[in-house]
Amino acid sequence: MNQRVDRRHRILVFAFVLAFPALLAFAADHEEGGYAGTKGEGHDTVVYNFLKHFTYNQYYWTTEWQWHSGNDERVDAMDIAVFGGHGSPWSIKTITGWIDLSTIADTGAWGWGDTDADFIAFESCKVVPGDIDQADWWTKWVQEPNGAWDGVHQIMGFRTDSYQSTDQDVTDYFGARVRANYAIWQSWFDASNEEARSDEMASVVFHPPAEFDTYANMVADPPYDSNWIGLWYQY
Repeated sequence: MNQRVDRRHRILVFAFVLAFPALLAFAADHEEGGYAGTKGEGHDTVVYNFLKHFTYNQYYWTTEWQWHSGNDERVDAMDIAVFGGHGSPWSIKTITGWIDLSTIADTGAWGWGDTDADFIAFESCKVVPGDIDQADWWTKWVQEPNGAWDGVHQIMGFRTDSYQSTDQDVTDYFGARVRANYAIWQSWFDASNEEARSDEMASVVFHPPAEFDTYANMVADPPYDSNWIGLWYQY
């Protein structure tokens, strides 16, 4: 089953005007990036199984700066970015150490979405908690001045553990759906339903007007300081 929470935290008065969709180029014209968290654990395959559906632009072992101080050149330079690796609530493990995703903008580089990123997916354990996992599930995404939420449309992941035995199948299925122009987070949940273990539960936080975005048809970016955020999760 899915659960939805729509939390308008410090909502801006003009946020409603963003509900009108703007047509974009076909998916093949966008930029895709993939970032593998650790070496020797198959995370590169998890990432590649998404990227192989596109003429992708970036495919790296991930380091802290790609998500943090240098995100404008890496993660935030892509229209969609996929991470494969270890995770915990609001954190991921890179080859240079763990990174707290709630402090992305504390270097002055801003968070994700102020440059280009629209969609980010974490094939990792527990990176995107639901409200039944964390009562303040939204604060670490939108908190200023350090939050990651600076114009991104959707951030996908799991609220539970994810497993190496299914990770590469989930990203493969997800990539195929995105390339075929199905709705983005719905494709993530479809991939979880079809390929993940029964105890793996997908989750997504999103800008509510962007709930039905596809890769070829998405709404305008939210303002960089918007705190209007929604939540769907499986349970």
